[in-house]
Amino acid sequence: MTRSPDTVIALGMFDGLHAGHLAVINAAIGLAKAKGARSIVYTFIENPKSVLGPSPVPLMSFEEKLAALKQTGVDEIKAVHFTKALASTSPEAFVEGLISDCSPAAFVCGEDYTFGAGGRGTAAVLSRLAAKHGIETVIVPLVKIRLSSDSEPVKLSSTLLRELKQSGRKRRT
Repeated sequence: MTRSPDTVIALGMFDGLHAGHLAVINAAIGLAKAKGARSIVYTFIENPKSVLGPSPVPLMSFEEKLAALKQTGVDEIKAVHFTKALASTSPEAFVEGLISDCSPAAFVCGEDYTFGAGGRGTAAVLSRLAAKHGIETVIVPLVKIRLSSDSEPVKLSSTLLRELKQSGRKRRT
């Protein structure tokens, strides 16, 4: 039985839930409303880096992340365990699984989103794979910030926030 597409899925780790993450989630929520669909955040319980190598310092606990995600107004949070088996999944199989499990009308991700074995899946790959199934993909541009009034804008990322936190440096605008 074929289900009709009824979800818009925001894809990402969403560790720290910074402005870049919120841009992806808010785009998914807005698109879901426009399509009369449910919005889903698809994320991982474990940071993939902790399964594949050294674990990064978490910006928030999983429980804090869930609480923050609920505050965004998303309809559903699908948090799954990131395992070595999942890490070895091809980008094609990962997308097929999402389509089978969630019946998406659209995917939303950041322009630097990666997925699948070796991070071979990119936002462009997601768009191409989804299009084969008639599924829209919205790629949200990176959010950039200035660390000081005289600096060039840099990509806002969880890695940057970890570095700033560890160095004790704060962003100055």
